Amino acid sequence: MRFFQPEVEVTLKTLGILMLLALVAWPMTWGYEQRQRARDWQNIACAYRLREAQLQMPMLVDLKDRGDACETIDRLGLDFVTPR
Repeated sequence: MRFFQPEVEVTLKTLGILMLLALVAWPMTWGYEQRQRARDWQNIACAYRLREAQLQMPMLVDLKDRGDACETIDRLGLDFVTPR
């Protein structure tokens, strides 16, 4: 039982497949962008922590602008404990 002409059916099926692909791709791209934003905010927080460490330990002044601040903190072994 066919409601449409074959050309119309092919067009509708193609549009349906494209819609399904879009419904899968959209959340994936949104999640990827959210992950990138989270990494940016984490890097900003690490840069502030590194600046605090440089203020407390002036010998670290030469570490300015050396790439990823979080990697620099890990490499130096700095552990920031939040006061209770």
